[in-house]
Amino acid sequence: MTANRAPQQPKKRAARHVETSDFDAFARRILRAYARRVAAGDVEALASMVTLTGEVDAMLRLAVAGLRAKPYSYSWDEIARRLGVSRQAAQQRYGDKSDRHALDSRLLQAGLSVSVATLTQVFADHHPGSPMPSRCPGCGYPYPDNVFDCPTNATVRPLLTRRRGEDQDAVARLTPDQFADLHNPKSRHQRATVRQSARLAPDPNRAPQPLFNLYGEDQAR
Repeated sequence: MTANRAPQQPKKRAARHVETSDFDAFARRILRAYARRVAAGDVEALASMVTLTGEVDAMLRLAVAGLRAKPYSYSWDEIARRLGVSRQAAQQRYGDKSDRHALDSRLLQAGLSVSVATLTQVFADHHPGSPMPSRCPGCGYPYPDNVFDCPTNATVRPLLTRRRGEDQDAVARLTPDQFADLHNPKSRHQRATVRQSARLAPDPNRAPQPLFNLYGEDQAR
């Protein structure tokens, strides 16, 4: 009589180590294939394709932040050398709190594994609202002329736009103004127009100054 043998456990497949260079080549192949599909007549996909530039820039910001953080602590000289730019240029574009304006700490802690819920909350906290103020309400970043996002929301916006379908409940917590801004970048220009108009509008509480005082002296002098 044959003894019953214990069922054999399936062998686990050994984890395959993929070099970063392999990921780089794979991403480039995907992008070329994407471009060929769009070029073959899919004009509607053109708008989606152009958002990839913003998303790549956002990923680069988070990657640099990770390299700067512990335990790696790469210097700006080392990062700038890999980017092919000057140290000053690297700091200006990707700098942290001590160099420029910090990305929100929630992004730095989560890194590339940041969730849609976190992206949504960060976007809401740094959203300027309407009329647009002179500084970001979330980090105090002073908006230069024709700039409509602080560095944090410049990073979050393309990521959240691309991934918003992954967690619709989280995105639904945005206010109507924030939701419209996420889906319609033109609203940022409208806010800037309102801000510029507010700067140029005369103060109704300020009494007009006469050209001459009671003694006939020219006030303009």
